[in-house]
Amino acid sequence: MAGNFASFTEAKSFSTLNDVVATYRDANGYAIPNRFDVIISAPPSRLGGAAMTNPSHNSQRASDLRRISLRCDSLSLPGRNLVSSPDAMPYGPRREVVNSAGYTGSVNMVFNASANLEERVFFEEWQKQTFNEQTWDVSYYNDYIGEIDIYLLDRQDKRRFGIKLHEVYPKDIVATELAQGTNDQIIKTTVAFQYRHWTSLDRNRQPPNLGNETTNAVTRATLGNVPRVISDLG
Repeated sequence: MAGNFASFTEAKSFSTLNDVVATYRDANGYAIPNRFDVIISAPPSRLGGAAMTNPSHNSQRASDLRRISLRCDSLSLPGRNLVSSPDAMPYGPRREVVNSAGYTGSVNMVFNASANLEERVFFEEWQKQTFNEQTWDVSYYNDYIGEIDIYLLDRQDKRRFGIKLHEVYPKDIVATELAQGTNDQIIKTTVAFQYRHWTSLDRNRQPPNLGNETTNAVTRATLGNVPRVISDLG
């Protein structure tokens, strides 16, 4: 019927084309996928077949990690999902209630390879921390897990978004294809990292550090029970 319009609380849209364009002209602008920063932190025990106890070894290893991190050509920013199940209700539509927070569990990173495939060798050595090549015994979990920080940058290289992957290890080193007709291309090394969960690196979004508060409370309680004569010896 002519003149019979729908009725809403606000009849006019709050967003016009000019308003949408203006939102991307301010300091924030667009987020672009080719500006990111990756920091890989491997486990501190053994890499390269020798224990990293010499300070010069630690410095060299940190340099290697940074160089390899800089060669990351592409990656997938991990997502997160909520695991839910139907809440049986006697009447009306059913609700989906959250049971736990779920994570994708792995993230692929592609690295530009150096002439001696330094990146592949590094991650192969990291994988060797998970098992013994002679006995095939597996290592303790905490001996081979590391961390990865991922930052999204703006055009001025300022970090605008960041997450930390916890309990990381290189689960899969993807096979590298070689071909005679690709003499003008760089070899890519793809690594699938397994991780347990991720957290925000934005300090404004981080929850209170309950672990430190608990530790401090236990410490205070323990010190309060120490006899004065023992305290005086310190």
